[in-house]
Amino acid sequence: MAVAVQKINNIQNKKFTDKEVKEIQKFLRDMLIGAKPEQYIKIFNNIDYYANGIYIYRSYTVKQLRSFKVLKEILNNSRFEPINLFYSVNTYREYKNSSEDNLGAINNILIDIDYKKSLFKNLSKDEFIQMLELEYFGQVIPCPSAIIYTGNNFHITYKIKYPVNATDKAKTLARRIQKEISNKLSDFNADKSVNLTTSTRFLHTYNSKTMDIVSTKIYKNKLYELRELQKWMPKLPNWYDKWKEQKKKNKGKKKVYNFFNLYNLLVTRLGDLEKLQELRNFSCHGYRELMCFLYRNFAMQSLLIGDSPEDAAKEAERMMLEFNQRFKRPLIEKNIESKTRNVERKQYNFRNEAIIEMLGITESEQKELKTIISKEEYNRRQKENQKRQKAKQKELRRNENGLTSRQQAKQDKINNIKQLLEKGLKQVEIAKELNISDRYVRKIVREMKK
Repeated sequence: MAVAVQKINNIQNKKFTDKEVKEIQKFLRDMLIGAKPEQYIKIFNNIDYYANGIYIYRSYTVKQLRSFKVLKEILNNSRFEPINLFYSVNTYREYKNSSEDNLGAINNILIDIDYKKSLFKNLSKDEFIQMLELEYFGQVIPCPSAIIYTGNNFHITYKIKYPVNATDKAKTLARRIQKEISNKLSDFNADKSVNLTTSTRFLHTYNSKTMDIVSTKIYKNKLYELRELQKWMPKLPNWYDKWKEQKKKNKGKKKVYNFFNLYNLLVTRLGDLEKLQELRNFSCHGYRELMCFLYRNFAMQSLLIGDSPEDAAKEAERMMLEFNQRFKRPLIEKNIESKTRNVERKQYNFRNEAIIEMLGITESEQKELKTIISKEEYNRRQKENQKRQKAKQKELRRNENGLTSRQQAKQDKINNIKQLLEKGLKQVEIAKELNISDRYVRKIVREMKK
């Protein structure tokens, strides 16, 4: 323990050499090729080895980071440590806001691979890269522009040759590409949470978990346009074009909501997120930030039905922070508050299928939830409900003797036949007396003798 503390202390005081700064500068220039000089890159320290953790956050323009002198001053500034030092791979329009709505351009698409938690955990980093090069790059997925070894796992990056303005269409396409590549690398525990605001580590910095140094491998001339990467994706289904055309036609039409039903839905979804926490033993590793975002979003929507926007925003924030505290390892309040703040300005209507996919909700978990369920689970519940209703109707049809009306009528006839037989009447006479056929009387008599 003392050796580890001493090592951390030595690294904390480390200053980047001119050679290291030049290598970092060159890599940043390559990563941010074509980026607008006035847009911002977010740089932050996430120091998790202190008792309460330390999170230092700053924004710098692309122009500043391209300058050797300025970059050296930033890296060797006393506010940053060379441990867990990150920067955003895409640029932002504004200085403070780090939400996806503030993205200025899509400069890179990054895939996070935590292969140490996969079946390939025994491979060395060089063996793992070699396997990807032989079996995946250029065959299953496009060859990346660079691989960054983060000291514990890998970041695969695709540089965008001509950075695309972060319009809704461009972000949707980039997310689809990110998701498709992640799915193809699922055997290596690739992160499936689609996030364009993701960050990676600076070269020559350290990972506090392993104290390994961050390194990179560059693949020359591997620059892509979004449309080139799109070719590696599966074709859209046949119904997509018709659906898109119909969506354009319906664009001007307004939906009419039943506010009582909408409020109940939103409140029930909040309860489902709390139940999901419980089902996952309040761990939810890899999903905490997304769950907090959804919780604040649904809380904001439900509160806006009856409260003013200002009151709704305050209460939704309070509810989300309480929800965050339920985790075994709560996220830092300042960070999660800023990352979920954009729901105050814009709320999102998510379909159940999207929520299930985003949070990786299993079939067994859905059985415990009330409203965040798939169509299959909904149909299963409907069938069970129909069975219960039929059983209930059958019970209602029976009298105090447990007989239906038809069964009771038959029993009454049998009782009458018994009484008349005891009085000595013949079968023909009984048939005439009860206004039934001789054949039916004979049948009942045979059954009585058995």
